[in-house]
Order: sequence, then C-alpha cells, then structure tokens
Amino acid sequence: MRRKMISLILMSVLILGLIGGVSAQDLTGDDILDRVEAAIDADSSEIKLKMQLYNEAGSMRERELKAYTQDGEYDKALIRFLAPASVEGTAFLSHEKNNNDEDMYLYMPVLGNVRRIAGSQKNGSFVGTDFSYNDLSILGGGNYKEDYKATILESNKNEYLLKLIPTDKEIEYKFVKMWVKRSNWFPTKLEFYDTSGDLHKVLINEGVKQIAGYWTASELTMKNVQKGSKTVLRLDEITYDKPISERIFTTRYLRRY
Repeated sequence: MRRKMISLILMSVLILGLIGGVSAQDLTGDDILDRVEAAIDADSSEIKLKMQLYNEAGSMRERELKAYTQDGEYDKALIRFLAPASVEGTAFLSHEKNNNDEDMYLYMPVLGNVRRIAGSQKNGSFVGTDFSYNDLSILGGGNYKEDYKATILESNKNEYLLKLIPTDKEIEYKFVKMWVKRSNWFPTKLEFYDTSGDLHKVLINEGVKQIAGYWTASELTMKNVQKGSKTVLRLDEITYDKPISERIFTTRYLRRY
C-alpha cells in the first residue's frame, strides 16, 4: 500500500511538472506561445472599442465598433461597426475550420451583399485600417501557434524576443518579431516584416491590465512604417466568458444593423 501511494505521488508530481513546471531555461518558442495564449485566451468576449485612423499627413477619422469572440472546437469572431454613418453596419465574420484555416466574410451595407474573403485577399487592408484580415485573426484569441512557428532570439530577466515564421502559406509576412513579458506572458510589441525582409508594420500593446483573470491591453496601435499611417484601438468595455448566442456568428446575422 505504501509503495502504491509513493508511486501515485511521484506520478502526480511528474504530471504537474509536465503541465506547468517547465523551467524558464527549458522553454521553447512554441512553449512561450502556449503561455501567451493561456494568458489572453478567454472562452468568449464582448468588446466595445473606439478606433482612430491616422493617414500619413496626420489627419484622423474615428469609428466605433463592437466585437464578439467565442472559442470552442472551432474559434469564431464577429466585428461590427456602429459609427459613423458612413461605415455603420459594416461587419466582419471569421470561422476557424477543422484544418486551422479560416472562412472570412465581409458585409458592407452600401453593397448589400456578403462577400467571402479568400486567399491573398486576407492580406489586404481591413476596411481601410492598418490591420490586414490575417492580423485580425490573432488579435482576440492569441492563436499565434496555429499560424506561426516560434524560436527564441533573445531573453533577459524581463522578456523574451521571439521570431515567428508563418506556417500558413496565405500569410504574406516573411517573419514577425514578438516581445513577450515574463511576468504575465503578454506580448507588448510585434514587428511584421514583408516578403523582402523589410519592416512593414509595428503593433504596440499598452495599458495592459488583468480583467476577470485575463491580461488585456486597453490600447493597441498598429503603425504602417512604410506608409506612415497608423490605426489606434482603444478599449471602452469588455466582458469575458459571457454566453453568446451561436446565431451571432452566422452570415445571416452579418446583415443585421
């Protein structure tokens, strides 16, 4: 009986070590991506945001939007613009498929139809912003590991610097650099490099705080260094792990506004 009990204890210690006891020295780039996802990936979220778009001359336009995300066997996301009138009702829907690919759809009231975003179109500008459709797919859920292979470039007592190589052939970045804080496993900065290896865009996460147990940035800035434009997202409200109706994540619901 005593030997059996010791065996059970040793097995429990081994399992716990495999789950969360890996030392920092033993972490791989993919291990860090797992921890990033665990730090920010809720079962669901409902978010109100303000968006500011700055062109290369510094002129600014403001928009308001609402976003929903839901994780499960397949992740889903919906973004709907609320204001101004020129973009009101515009909506974007993303559905992950069983091969880790995503179906993406865009509805624009002025056109009156739902358009599927496919292939290289996913690298295009999302409704005139500095985010591409592919960029949006990693913002809410943090599922970098599905699209990138990570290696550690540098580390110090405060953060890791990762290099992410796309594994999805539809992503038109040559690589991405990501800075991750050791204290909360939150990515504070990402640099996106184009197919020539030149810096294309920089994403900065600021005002990071814990809300309902999840690390959350209150402000995100995506700057296109090649164009000189930038898009700023500011968090107004967020609710995590609230049940969300499945009907929200349908192409039919895209037309409602």
